[in-house]
Amino acid sequence: MTKKCNPTKITNRLHRIEGQVRSIEKMYNEKRDIKEIVSVVMAARASLDSVTRLLVADKVNGCYDKQKIVKREELEKLISVLFHTT
Repeated sequence: MTKKCNPTKITNRLHRIEGQVRSIEKMYNEKRDIKEIVSVVMAARASLDSVTRLLVADKVNGCYDKQKIVKREELEKLISVLFHTT
């Protein structure tokens, strides 16, 4: 089964994240309940994690730049970025 490239999916999610961040700012300026604000922050964080998964999948599958990760070193570099290791 071949995965289809879908850059629009990533772009749409990024727009949604942008909206979430704007909402956080608005809620903060309106002095809304901190629990509500933190809830939106956590949702934005989860959305960013989702985009990260999509970006990595696109790179691994050759969707991003038409080059699949084929070398172990490339994959190890990507993993180190994901997990903040050296």
